[in-house]
Amino acid sequence: METKIIFEQLLKRHRIVVERYINYRMPTTHDADDVIQETYLAAFEHFSDLQNHDFFKQWILTIARNQCNLWYRRSYGVDKVSLEELVDVLEAPELVYDDTVATILRRIPADLRTVLQLTLDGYKQAEIAEQLRIPIGTVKSRLHYAKRLFRDACPPDIKAYYERGSKKMAKKDYTCGFPMEMPALIIQKSTRPFTEVKCADEAFIIPRIGQKNSEGTYRYPDKKLAIVSTCYVPKAAMVHEVAGVKICRDTYNVKADKLYKNECIWFSQLTEEYVRDLGTIAGDDDDEYPTAIYTFLEEDYDVVVNGKDRIHGRSLLIKENPPRIENNKLYVDESHERYTIGTYDVTIGERTFETIAFIRMQNNTIVTESYVDSNGRLVLMRWYESMDCLEANDNFSDQFIGRIRNNASITVNDIQYIHIEDRISEYAL
Repeated sequence: METKIIFEQLLKRHRIVVERYINYRMPTTHDADDVIQETYLAAFEHFSDLQNHDFFKQWILTIARNQCNLWYRRSYGVDKVSLEELVDVLEAPELVYDDTVATILRRIPADLRTVLQLTLDGYKQAEIAEQLRIPIGTVKSRLHYAKRLFRDACPPDIKAYYERGSKKMAKKDYTCGFPMEMPALIIQKSTRPFTEVKCADEAFIIPRIGQKNSEGTYRYPDKKLAIVSTCYVPKAAMVHEVAGVKICRDTYNVKADKLYKNECIWFSQLTEEYVRDLGTIAGDDDDEYPTAIYTFLEEDYDVVVNGKDRIHGRSLLIKENPPRIENNKLYVDESHERYTIGTYDVTIGERTFETIAFIRMQNNTIVTESYVDSNGRLVLMRWYESMDCLEANDNFSDQFIGRIRNNASITVNDIQYIHIEDRISEYAL
């Protein structure tokens, strides 16, 4: 009985990480639940073999890894499934994305397209030759013709992105086409009924190889362009044997006219049901600080989830979930949970989008208000911060804080949040 109590105490301490690992490796939550139970059973049966309980986390994660590999051997005949195979298994046909690069690639003959896709994924020519079992000379020839076909089919903006080495390349405009003054913005409440939609674009980027998108940040009350951040997904990534992609973000400070390359790098996994954060690289753009790497196997890693769910990731499906409203004040029960506030017609410049909107509170300091269109694309995010949070932020001057005190505000759980900026997706321009 004492052994069982000790096992349960240790398992309770590390349960989130173990179940997070298994869920991130399995194709569906149903498969994950089966492997979780098999892992716990195997761990309990062999618990007496663990001499030092300080190593319980590493020990049970090894059992979880073996159980995952066993599941894949039974299902596919291999220990692991590649990212490409995983995407095929989990492809969600109801997700509609503006995937220009993928569309162009599909026009290229299959033998040429394969070589080009592997090159874009970061493989070297020798590795491609070995993987496809063809001479390296054939790889070089196919790549040459594939690049030419790709360039001929590309619109100018994508062509410029992939032709980084061009000697005649024009000076980069880091504003990405965002006007210096905020375009006309009209947000009107709609009478349309709420319709559930899948969205993998809450961070202004879809975590799929080849995706690229920018967001323009306009600060209030001046409504001038302050920051342009560009995210792109260059290649596949494996984090603790979990298949995902690498996402890089470059941020341009308009006033300082300075570009911060790789201001943030993180790793994500997109499945049919969830977007999952796999890891983050911090401090990589600052020589004064060492590069810090955090992954989802750390208990305190800030995995973006819905509400109290620390295991499964952020659900793609946005369901109707209104907050409680009393005296024009909003009340919510969970931090990081989506609370839907209805349907809206959002006009940005000359384009109008039919959207659903939701708010999300972050640790009683920040509230975001997001507008997602019927394609599951994030069009607009409005950013609110509490005054305590603003005053504690060294990036904001006293003059700036003084100017925003009269901005519009929103009250959530009796805390007033000041509207400081709007973030507009390049997709909406």
